[in-house]
Amino acid sequence: MPQEYEEFIRNIKMLTGIDLALYKEGQMKRRLTSLYEKRGYHSFREYYKDIQTNPGVLNEFLDRMTINVSEFYRNAKRWEVLERKILHGLLASKKKLKIWSAACSTGEEPYTIAMILSNLVPLNQIEILATDLDENVLARAKLGIYPE
Repeated sequence: MPQEYEEFIRNIKMLTGIDLALYKEGQMKRRLTSLYEKRGYHSFREYYKDIQTNPGVLNEFLDRMTINVSEFYRNAKRWEVLERKILHGLLASKKKLKIWSAACSTGEEPYTIAMILSNLVPLNQIEILATDLDENVLARAKLGIYPE
């Protein structure tokens, strides 16, 4: 079983880029075993074969493995540093900024960046690329609808 789990995490890393080896092994194994057993699989190999061939199973896996924590101005002090120290310097040396918000979840962080920058420059001077592995949260982010 340990060898099968190691093979599974190598395969998942090649398929998705997610390195499950970075997480506590015992906790991750329990989480994954619970997930695959609930779906009727009997081994990591069997589960991985279906992840490879069934987009629904892959999406469910990604939903369970990705954290999807997002909120506007999360960690406010970091946003202050970004605005006061980093963005002013970048804007002084560049006419147009391109920003990548990786693992953006439901989009609050890239929208926060846009709100901060809208106070500094016209929005047509910035380009924000927001990405996430989880297609479901990306769809919600694209809607741009949030509770008050």
